[in-house]
This record gives sequence, structure tokens and C-alpha cells, in this order.
Amino acid sequence: MASSVTRALVVGGTSGIGYGIACRVAAEAKSATVIISGRTKPENIPHDNIEFRKLDASLMRSIKAYTDAYKSAQEPKLDLLVLTQGILTLAGRTETAEGIDRKMALHYYGRQLLIRELLPVLKDDANVLIVLDGVGGSPTKLNWDDLDLKSTYGTSSAANHCLSMTDGMIQQYAATQEGKKRHFMHAYPGLVNSNLDRELPWYLRMPARGIARLMAVSTDTCAENMLKGTYDCASSAEKDGRFWSNFDDKGHLLANKTVWEEDERQKVADHTWKIVDNALQHGQ
Repeated sequence: MASSVTRALVVGGTSGIGYGIACRVAAEAKSATVIISGRTKPENIPHDNIEFRKLDASLMRSIKAYTDAYKSAQEPKLDLLVLTQGILTLAGRTETAEGIDRKMALHYYGRQLLIRELLPVLKDDANVLIVLDGVGGSPTKLNWDDLDLKSTYGTSSAANHCLSMTDGMIQQYAATQEGKKRHFMHAYPGLVNSNLDRELPWYLRMPARGIARLMAVSTDTCAENMLKGTYDCASSAEKDGRFWSNFDDKGHLLANKTVWEEDERQKVADHTWKIVDNALQHGQ
């Protein structure tokens, strides 16, 4: 459980679901250090063992500078890496200064870069949790000829690509970790009252908030379910010799998830690193 964590990093941990997860880990593991990262420091940090470090997770060069600084400081290794950064927006393709759609940069490419760069500072049995949508992904939902949706972008296709490629990548990490016992997990949080509506058009914000108040769970309840799923699934997966899992909003393992073919995983990985590494070279 979270009480066994000695060091955790939660990117997207300055608000919403990530903030809820960070606070729960900090409360349950009082001797642990919990690092939260995002663009803005929260007004309220309720636990002394939570530390804020600024990060714009939409830019690959910012992420690389952040991870390089972490590694060069030779800090203790991480037991838990949680990635929750994201936005709720109906806008069309909106590119960052590095040429990546902002939504996809936050929900997919930046998360993968964080994992890749932080692998050397993860403990051999660390847990990596990506909170996005561990239920709906499938290789059949991908436009394999336009994985970054440069030519065929739509809000629905962007969502499908981010969550489906995440599925492929957690299986890729699990298959290529050279004997280590790290667990890579992709979770569906369900409907959560997390104040993500700020980037919706003004006329949709009030209805969205009303629905959230009536139907959504609190960030603390979501955090409890996400952490339960992380530790339960890591334990059961290891017994099965599997080091990846998808789970639902109650923390229950999704046993019927598609196992990707090696060539599918590799194609997604090759595409991901091409986009990320091009962005890292952008403007140099």
C-alpha cells in the first residue's frame, strides 16, 4: 500500500486527481517524500512531506530539462511515478511551439518522455501509473498512417490515439525492462469532480460543474481507488508473470484487455520517440 512508499513523483499533482493522489500518499506514508509537479504551486499543501517543483509538461524540452536536473542531483530513487497531467478542451488541433498538439503533448507524448527519462531513477520494483482511460484503448482505434493526427485530427480521434497508444506503450515497457519488476499501469478514473472544465467554452462550464456535483466522485475517493488498483494489480500481475495492467475506476483489473503484437508495440514506440526527439531538437 501507499504506506510502503518512500519517494513518489506525481506529475499533474498540483490539482485534481493528481493532487488527490499525492495528498493520500503523503498522509498514508508520513515518512515518504512526495514531489508534485505542474505549472502552478497549489495554494494549499496540507502535508509537510509534499514538495512542489515547477514543470510545464506540455513542452518536451521543459520535461527533458526537468528530468536531467532530477538525475544530476542524484536523489533517492522513486517507488512510485504517477502521471495525471491533462486538459479538457473541445478545441481543434492546437500546436505547441514544438509542433505537437497540446492535448496530445499533455496526455501522451510528455508522459512517455517522463517515463523514458526517469527509468534510470526508478527502483527495480517501482510502480508507474498513468491516469487517462485504461478501458477504451485498442490497436484497432489507431490511424496507423497518421499516428500524431497531423492530417486527420479530431477531438475524438485525439482521445482514442492517446489512450490506445498508452496501452501499447505500457506493454512495450513491460516487455523490454530487462529482468526488472517494475509495473506499468493505465487507469480509467471515471467521472471525477476535478475542476477540469476551465478550458471549456463559457456556456458549457456551468452545466459541466452541475453534472460533476451530481454524478462525480471526489478527488479523494478517486485517489483511493487509483492507489488501490495500483497495488492490487501490481501484486496479482507479478504472480502471473505480467508487468502491465489496465484497471477501472474502482481499481479493478481489466482482464480482457487486448495483448498487442510486438510489431504493433514497436511501431507505436518508434513513432513516439520520433515525435518526441524531433521536438527536443526543435529550435536548436
